[in-house]
Amino acid sequence: MAEIRTRALVLRCYDQRESDRLVHLYTETHGRVAAVAKGARRSRRRFPGTLEILTLVDTRLADPPRSALMRLEGAKLLKPFEGLVNHLGRYAIACQLAELLDRITGEREANPELFHFASGVLDVIRLEPPDRLLALLVLIKTLARLGYRPQLASCASCGRTVAADARGTGFEARHGGAVCAACREPEAPAVPVRLLLALESGIRTPLRERGRLGLDSRDVALAELLLERFFRYHIGLELRTMPFLRQVVPPWLDAAPHRGENASPEGGAGTGVVSASAPDFRSRVQT
Repeated sequence: MAEIRTRALVLRCYDQRESDRLVHLYTETHGRVAAVAKGARRSRRRFPGTLEILTLVDTRLADPPRSALMRLEGAKLLKPFEGLVNHLGRYAIACQLAELLDRITGEREANPELFHFASGVLDVIRLEPPDRLLALLVLIKTLARLGYRPQLASCASCGRTVAADARGTGFEARHGGAVCAACREPEAPAVPVRLLLALESGIRTPLRERGRLGLDSRDVALAELLLERFFRYHIGLELRTMPFLRQVVPPWLDAAPHRGENASPEGGAGTGVVSASAPDFRSRVQT
């Protein structure tokens, strides 16, 4: 039985039996895998602080024949992504990314580019002020990487380019994105073209430069609604992290200026540190 050495992001984990842990990983060489860490709750030598969600680890895996689960033989912590788990807003956005990797990617489908993209995004999230535009762009960029990129710069029905001064343009999930005035269903509402083009630009814009997209909190709220419909129609599930994210992450950068760094989640500031109530959410995400 060959040993597999690969870097991995810990997506979720929970206790199993008396001393084991079941760990879901997104690996650099094998994509998403599930593995049992035998005796992990007793052995600090083999798993020294490594089996926590949203950490980057160097793993040793074994793949037993005729078994759906790999065995995690050992793990070394490479990067804990400080600033994520002790900050509610950043933690919520990072959990959204982890959920996308855990629920939408295929099991054992290698995608090194997606692994490096996700690692880079976590690095940005841990340093950026959390806001809903950041969360929205993480979502749409990840969907694009997974092959679910919405059509935004041209009509998803006829292919006509969406002009910046066009009127009557809509967004229809069943068509896959933007639709021109000629293709839009009569009952479907029109959508500002500048919003669609800003989102298209946002897919290519570095997360740290999102402010130059020119979107305000109302734009972000509308974009969330459009993307939620697109997500539900094409992927067919609800993100479990979304309600919590919308509760604790402010709509825009200036919505809750740094006053929230020491706020509790009950205060609703959206940028507070993880407090005693956060583990309840953490357990829901992990299981």
